[in-house]
Amino acid sequence: MWVGTYVPFFIYLLQYLRMHRNILLFFVACIYYALVSYSLFAFGAGIIVSSLLLFGLPAYLLARFSAAPAAVLIAVVVFGTGISLVFEGVAHIYGIWYTIGVDEFRLFGLVPIEVVFTSILQILFLTLLYELVFDDGVYSTSSARARFIAFGVFLASAVLLLLTHVYLLKGIYFSHSYLWLLAILVGSTLATLAAQQSLTLRFARRLGCFTAIAFIPLFLSTVIAVENTQKIFAYTNDYLYSFTWFGNTLPLEEILLILVLPLFVATFYELYLDDGQLNTPNT
Repeated sequence: MWVGTYVPFFIYLLQYLRMHRNILLFFVACIYYALVSYSLFAFGAGIIVSSLLLFGLPAYLLARFSAAPAAVLIAVVVFGTGISLVFEGVAHIYGIWYTIGVDEFRLFGLVPIEVVFTSILQILFLTLLYELVFDDGVYSTSSARARFIAFGVFLASAVLLLLTHVYLLKGIYFSHSYLWLLAILVGSTLATLAAQQSLTLRFARRLGCFTAIAFIPLFLSTVIAVENTQKIFAYTNDYLYSFTWFGNTLPLEEILLILVLPLFVATFYELYLDDGQLNTPNT
C-alpha cells in the first residue's frame, strides 16, 4: 500500500529534477558563491586561492561531471594562456590595470606567472559551463585535435605581439587603450560570426543566457580582486567612467569586459573547438 502510493511520487520527483537540472544547479551555485565570496572577503584571500575557489573547483566538477576529454581541455588551456598574455601584457604596457602577484617574477617583464594560471582556470570554467549547461554537453574530440594548431598559432601570436611591443614599439601608447581592447574583442567576435555566417537567433539567445549567468562569478572575482588588492585600477583619466567601490576604483570598461569575455570565449570555442552546431538545443 505504502509502496504503491509513494513510488509514483518519487518517479515524478526524479523526472522533475531531471527537467529542472539547470535551475537546481543555478541555486546550488548561488549558495556556493555566496559562501565562498564571504570567506574570501573575510580572510583577505590572495589571487591564487580566490581563483581556485571561484573558478578552479567549479571547473574541476564540471569537467568530471561531463567527462571532458583531455584533448579539449589541453586546447582550452592553450587558448586561455594566449588570452591571459594578451590581456595582462596590454594592461601592464598601457597601465590599464596592475595585477599584484605573489612574487615579482613576470613573463617578459609584464605578466605575473600566477595570473596566467588563474586566467587559464577562468577560461576553463567558462568553456565547461557553456558546453555543459548551455550547449548539448557533447565534446568534439576530433575537432579539438584538428584545430589544436590554430590555438597554438594564437598563443604564438600573443607572445609575438608582446615581444614586438616590448622591444620594437616601446614608448608608443594609445589613449583609451582599455576601450580599444574591448573594441577588438567585440570586433573579432562579430567578424568571426559573420565570416562563418553563424549568427542565428537561437545562438544569440544562448549567448545572452550564458553571459548573464557567467557575469555573476566574473563580477564577484573582480570585486574580490579590487577589495583584496589583487588588482589595481590607477589610470583613472583614461577610463570612460569610474565607479568608487568602498574606496577602490572600478572602471566602466571592466564591467563591459565581464560582459564581452563570455561572448568571445563561447563563440571561439563553439566555432573553432566544438562542433559548430549553433542551432543545437541545450540539454
